[in-house]
Amino acid sequence: MQIARTERALGSEPIISHQVVGYSLADIKTRIEAARYLTWKSCHHLDQTEGTEEELAIMTKVFASEAAVQCVYDAMQVVGVNSYAKDRTTLERLMRDVLVLPIFDGGNMGVRRRQLHNILMQPGYDPMLAAEGRRSA
Repeated sequence: MQIARTERALGSEPIISHQVVGYSLADIKTRIEAARYLTWKSCHHLDQTEGTEEELAIMTKVFASEAAVQCVYDAMQVVGVNSYAKDRTTLERLMRDVLVLPIFDGGNMGVRRRQLHNILMQPGYDPMLAAEGRRSA
């Protein structure tokens, strides 16, 4: 946000005043808040079920890690080529940091395929269980 408020491109206005930048920042903020809420809900659900229900935690890992990569990528698009300069922004370092998240701890594709898919295939699977904060029978 600080960069969007202070950087200027093609004129005297800060880049945040451009509509397309505002839309990108709104999308970034929405993804961050969705990941934050899902994380809180997942932690609460794990507390309520004493760690026995992992479905929401698995979905949170996948969603939040992919959202982090997309948010940093979108922020770099907003800033432009300066986002790659180590002395100008922290975006270059953030991108290196977040790129590991979707592949860490088995990778998102493996998590989807093995863990979440196995949960979905269980007889009597209830898709509303985690959403409603209930335990499986």
